[in-house]
Order: sequence, then C-alpha cells, then structure tokens
Amino acid sequence: MSKRSRCLHALVLLCVVFVAEAVAAPCCERGLLFRLDQQGSGHKPSWLFGTIHSDDPRVTQLPEPVLDAFDRATVVVLEVVPDAAMLEAARAAMLLGPDEHLEEILPPVLYRDILAALGERGMPAKVAERLQPWAVLLVLSMPPASAGAVLDVALYQRALDAGKPVQGLETLAEQLSVFQTLSREDQVALLDATLRERQQLPKIFASLLNAYLARDLDALMQLGQTLAAGGPELEARLHEALIDDRNQRMFERLSPVMRQGGRFIAVGALHLPGPGGLLERLQAAGVEVSRVY
Repeated sequence: MSKRSRCLHALVLLCVVFVAEAVAAPCCERGLLFRLDQQGSGHKPSWLFGTIHSDDPRVTQLPEPVLDAFDRATVVVLEVVPDAAMLEAARAAMLLGPDEHLEEILPPVLYRDILAALGERGMPAKVAERLQPWAVLLVLSMPPASAGAVLDVALYQRALDAGKPVQGLETLAEQLSVFQTLSREDQVALLDATLRERQQLPKIFASLLNAYLARDLDALMQLGQTLAAGGPELEARLHEALIDDRNQRMFERLSPVMRQGGRFIAVGALHLPGPGGLLERLQAAGVEVSRVY
C-alpha cells in the first residue's frame, strides 16, 4: 500500500491524529472519557468522549461510565449535528454539477472499475456516475454500511430521546471543504490508489477498531505514525487540513462551551491526545483533565 493512500485511509476512517514526535501526557495515554473541570469557575464539570465512526455493537453499546456522564450533562456537543438538514446537505454536496458526469472526469478503465466497486456495495450506475470523485473516495474508504447507526448518530438520537439540546463544533461545509478544495487531479490520483488497494481497508479498520476498544490512545497514535511516515506534499496538506486546523478550530469553539459546564462533548477519539490535541490544549488553558474511563 502506498504511503499516500495509507495516510488518507486512516484520515478518512478515523480522522486520526498523526504525530511526528512525543507521546500524550500521562493522563491521556489511555482512556476514552475525560472529566473536565474549569479551575476556579465553580461550574459543573463537563466530559470529553472520544468516538469512532462505527456501528459495531461493541462501540455503540456504551459502558456505564459513559452513560452516567451523558445522563449528568445538560447539553450534548458533537463535531457536527447529524440532523436531517445536514444529511440532505451532505448528499447534495457529493453530487456533480447538472451538466457533469463522472465518466467525463475519470480515465475509462478507472471509471469502469469504480462502477463495479460501487455496484458491489449496491449502488446503481446511474447514482454512481453523478458523484464527485472525492465523494466516491469517501464511500470506498469506509466499511460497507449496515443497518445500525454509527456512534455519532447514536449519541445524537440518544440526546433527542432525552430532550437534551445538541450543539455542533463544526459545520458540514467546514468538514467537507478539505476534500472539495482538492484539485481534480489529486482527487483522481487518490481515488485510483484507493481502488487498487481497497482490499487492505478491512485490515486497517480492524486495527484501528481494536485499539479503540482497548482505549489505547497511545497505540492509536503509534498506528497513525506508521501509516503516515513520510509522504508527499499532498499528505502534508491533508494532515494540516484534517487534523491540525480542525483541532485548533474545535478548541477555540470549546472555550465558551467549557465556561458553562455540564456538557457532554463527543469528538473523534484521536483528536484528543498528542501535541496539539484537545486534551493538551485544554490542560494548557487551565482545565483540569481527569481520566474517567
């Protein structure tokens, strides 16, 4: 598997925080749930929970410490609010313009193979030919969908059922912009690599899932280092946009949230540890971070 595609696969599957040096602070090498106390504020604590984009029952069946924190919080904060409007906007963003077709963008052999690969996932050719190349990339880089709701959506539904307000740290446009701003040339190159090497994706996702279930953030960081070691200029741009920029943006938007207390905050697990991760940023800002689970 090429370095470029290995890096992208991990970024797409988990938004893994790739780090080049150091390890997390002692409290943050392991764990998925952290209590956050704003020093001297007198407010109720908040909780920061690391998620993974998976519908595996071992992930979606939340353990008691996580359920307790969720129940004690008054507001749920997610990366983005996955409501009906967001899902419809995502579907619209994935489509080419009215006069564009995927066949006109991709080389003939690649187009044929893409239709076959999407067909294996039950997607009709008339739907596939209307997708943006980056949208095809995302579809093929994720495990096949099943009937279950992924963890992020399950948390959103649980919040609705409990009557808890839900806030988002990012907008859909912000999350998709990194892919939308890739040149068509870059999109086609990444798509070609993903298609050729997609048989390796189940193994990659299994390794990430196992580390997540073990609550081993350090292992996930080391896996990220292996996947992202070296690489072309495109890797650097993807890393900066998907990880560094988003960590900074989410931290800035967490600051006013933290001052209010009583928040259950759920973001991708590996936005948490490492240099520049949310846990380190929060500690540097005077927040007391304690591992709960």
